Amino acid sequence: MGHVRLGSLPRSRAWKEVVGLITAGADVSQIANATIRAADKAFSFVLNDEGFTEAVWLMTQLAIAAKKDNFNDHLQSVGINLPQDTSLPDVAAAVAEAMDRKLESNGSRSDLGEMSQRALVGALVEHISPKLPSLFAPDASDVQAALASLGKKREFGELSRTFFAKLTNDSMNYFLTKTLATHLGEGQRFTTMNEVGQFEKALTTHCKEASLIVEQFSADWFSKHKYEEGGDISRESSNGFASYALKKMKDELKEGARTNAR
Repeated sequence: MGHVRLGSLPRSRAWKEVVGLITAGADVSQIANATIRAADKAFSFVLNDEGFTEAVWLMTQLAIAAKKDNFNDHLQSVGINLPQDTSLPDVAAAVAEAMDRKLESNGSRSDLGEMSQRALVGALVEHISPKLPSLFAPDASDVQAALASLGKKREFGELSRTFFAKLTNDSMNYFLTKTLATHLGEGQRFTTMNEVGQFEKALTTHCKEASLIVEQFSADWFSKHKYEEGGDISRESSNGFASYALKKMKDELKEGARTNAR
């Protein structure tokens, strides 16, 4: 099937609105809202993208494994193979490799899938790192203890929030990067690369703030479905969660722009 690319949006009326807002110096929330609406058609297949659904599935299974009698056995059953003396880089590599094997076997690689893979690995590293010893090099027991914490309702909510924030931010940057570069220079929206960097940092912060709505929803969903499904979570349930969480994220970004415009 090859690699599915999202393409670009420079000729659409909606994308011209994004460019107009950038030129006019609109704030990040307005540009984020316009970008989501302009890219809506390009992202219409996200819910059926195997990279996205696989990333969410693996995220749920990392949390489920945390409460299993044999943590590693469950992870191996979903394709995550950790070495005995595992480290945080080992965890990141094992999750990335699990996604690679799945997508390559199905011939379903896509830009969205690669963004989902980066978002999941990045969220795991960001979530686990603070739980490891800072004065001494963490050993395998430290890493496994940190992973085991993912089985808690609150911890899953926080991990999910970080994943969806990173995915949304990367998705918008996918379309914005080239456009921002054309507005750099004397008399343009951005005079220096530092100003572009400040805008990108503000967009990251905006996505992180908007993702708060996903955190509690994810925590409640995980607790409910884990109980209803006898300690496991099915792919069907995971796919439904992925769809609704992403919708909540998009709706929140649009609502935030309306609120700031009042």
